[in-house]
Amino acid sequence: MKKIRVLIVDDEPLARAGVETMLAADPETEIVGQCADGNSALAAIRAQKPDLVFLDVQMPKRDGFEVLAELKAAERPRIIFITAYDQYAIRAFEFSAVDYLLKPFQDSRFAAALARAKSELQRAVSDDLGRRMDELLVHVANLSHGRDPADKDVRPVTGHAEHFVVKAGSDLHFLKKHEIVWIEAQGDFVRVQTTGPSRLVRETLRDIELKLDAAEFVRIHRCYLVNVAHVRQVTPALYGDYTVLMSDGAKLRLSRNNRGKLKALVAHRPVG
Repeated sequence: MKKIRVLIVDDEPLARAGVETMLAADPETEIVGQCADGNSALAAIRAQKPDLVFLDVQMPKRDGFEVLAELKAAERPRIIFITAYDQYAIRAFEFSAVDYLLKPFQDSRFAAALARAKSELQRAVSDDLGRRMDELLVHVANLSHGRDPADKDVRPVTGHAEHFVVKAGSDLHFLKKHEIVWIEAQGDFVRVQTTGPSRLVRETLRDIELKLDAAEFVRIHRCYLVNVAHVRQVTPALYGDYTVLMSDGAKLRLSRNNRGKLKALVAHRPVG
């Protein structure tokens, strides 16, 4: 497992030592350097390219905000600000800081900030992985249509691929579209119900909807997206709603706000 590369920046030696001690207890991190002023911090960030920086606000030569202002967006790592003055908090989050530690801080507060940073880094990896998988599927689609993706005169195939890639935990699952029965929003996750097991994926229902063919997958409710091929019956329910019976026996709600989708569902399907 790749470790999180951490840079510690603080003009107080004891403060740097405190952060170092707390990080030493975490096997998922490694310290790639320590700096005592803004200029050396700027150079270290560019040279070491850390994933995460514990950055003091008030330092000689350049303060923490000036360091970040000097960096291009692509150069900026995740930042946890450290300071003894709470008046900097709002400005810290203007720089999209992961968190803000006010000296002196407890071990539990440090652990919470580090956990939040890990979550953001993991999400960034997941987003980048999803983007690369989309690019891969477009590449495969081009090849399957006899197109050379390297040919600048050939427009890429941007239609929906026959396969759908989801990331559940640390695993990638390649699903065929016809295997997906329905998809449900569950907080920050979606549940992808297939003809086999279901997958819990950290993604929004809207993002998944955009990746699927609207002619085959219909939004019937703010929480449900269904594969039309797996709809078995649509029956009226109370208050203008409908009940949609799926091939796996699930009964889902089609809200009255989505009654315009009824025609797409009942086409070639028996209506009870």
